[in-house]
Amino acid sequence: MFSAIRARLTLRSIRARLTFWYLLTLAVALAGFAAFVWFARARTLYSEFDAALEIRAHEVVAEFRSALLELDPAVSLAIRPTVPGMLLLVRTSRGAVVYRAPAFPPIGWAAERDLAAAAREPRASLVAVTDRARGTLRVATVLVDRPGTDRLAIQLAAPIAPVQTALRETAVTMGLAILLVLLIAAYGSSRTTRYALAPVDAIVARVREIQSSGLGERLDVRGGSAELDRLVSTLNEMLDRIEASMRVTRRFAADASHELQTPLTVMRAAVETLQREPRRAVDPAIGRDLLAEIERSSMLVRDLRLFALAEAGQVVAVREPVDVSALAEQCGEIARALGEPRQIRVDVAAPGAPVVSGSALHLRRAILNITTNAVTYSAPGSSVQIQVTASEDRAEITVRDEGCGIAAKDLPHIFEPFYRADPARARDTGGTGLGLAIADQIVRAHGGHVQVASQPGEGSTFTILLPTIPPAR
Repeated sequence: MFSAIRARLTLRSIRARLTFWYLLTLAVALAGFAAFVWFARARTLYSEFDAALEIRAHEVVAEFRSALLELDPAVSLAIRPTVPGMLLLVRTSRGAVVYRAPAFPPIGWAAERDLAAAAREPRASLVAVTDRARGTLRVATVLVDRPGTDRLAIQLAAPIAPVQTALRETAVTMGLAILLVLLIAAYGSSRTTRYALAPVDAIVARVREIQSSGLGERLDVRGGSAELDRLVSTLNEMLDRIEASMRVTRRFAADASHELQTPLTVMRAAVETLQREPRRAVDPAIGRDLLAEIERSSMLVRDLRLFALAEAGQVVAVREPVDVSALAEQCGEIARALGEPRQIRVDVAAPGAPVVSGSALHLRRAILNITTNAVTYSAPGSSVQIQVTASEDRAEITVRDEGCGIAAKDLPHIFEPFYRADPARARDTGGTGLGLAIADQIVRAHGGHVQVASQPGEGSTFTILLPTIPPAR
């Protein structure tokens, strides 16, 4: 139930959130300012009230000094017409009450104790007491010396209700003013956020149009600010990458279907020949061609699966320490066997023993794909060098051949699936067209990358760079 209530109270739109937080910030600021003004106003009012009360107390003492100096000041004060209506107390300096005006409200014993203590002070003082009706009184005390007897303490009281009323009115006025300001701010901020987010709505609408019409178009919306312009630029770059990825995917699907179409056509022709002449002895050449195409199709399917796993980052399930030099030696032995019929010499130089983290099986496949590619497209009697070097944080496996080389316009595309930079790189080489693409994806899955340097007619150099495991201390 609470989650449902929280979900209902959650603001969904950015416009509502911006408006809410703006109003909350403004409300807190106004409330803080109002509290400061209210306390400053209260301090001023109470100070003015106390000052006026003290002045009035001294005026009363000056006005009735003659009565206070008589032997019985209570009688003298009682006969004065204005005194009974005052909130006046007359005490001795010891605290005993000499005269209490009829208008003075009844107070409790605690208030009497505080007033008696104020009467004993050697100078005038102000105290606050509460009467029995729970009203608050401020009492000013003025001491009057009398010759030959105790001093008298004249205590004049005044209710602070007018000050409290003024403060309540101030609080109500400021509250209404804050409410009015917040209403105006809510309307203004709503309009402002709507205007500020209008480019975002335009961007969303334009993206939806692009989704429905295709990825060939781009956002031409200007946000009017550096942040929104940067967002538009980022979205356009993302659309470029998506379009390029989809173009590669379509080409990949077309190339894969084309690569599979040829062996299927050969196998279909062989089966149809057998169906037309079922009783005729089977030509061994047909069987060999059929097996060769089946093997090629199986190899292509395996390579397609491995390429898909590598591209998805799922090729390395469990990582383990791998000796790169040992892998290079193994791949060199296989390359020598492949190059021997054409007198291609394969040299391996792996003096160090750099260790990387990953899959030995797949790293061997990556190195072997590049090495096999170098042997396949090298001229008879040439050589292929495999060299392993190590630095503090990476291992380098360099494969250098003396083949036909790769043109500069083809270098950016050689790691694309089924891309052949030269017509000579055709089906009769026995490859599937995925060797370099698989090697590149495997190396990337291990946190490395492949560099290529080539000149037509001078051979090619492939360098695999892999991060190494720091040595144990």
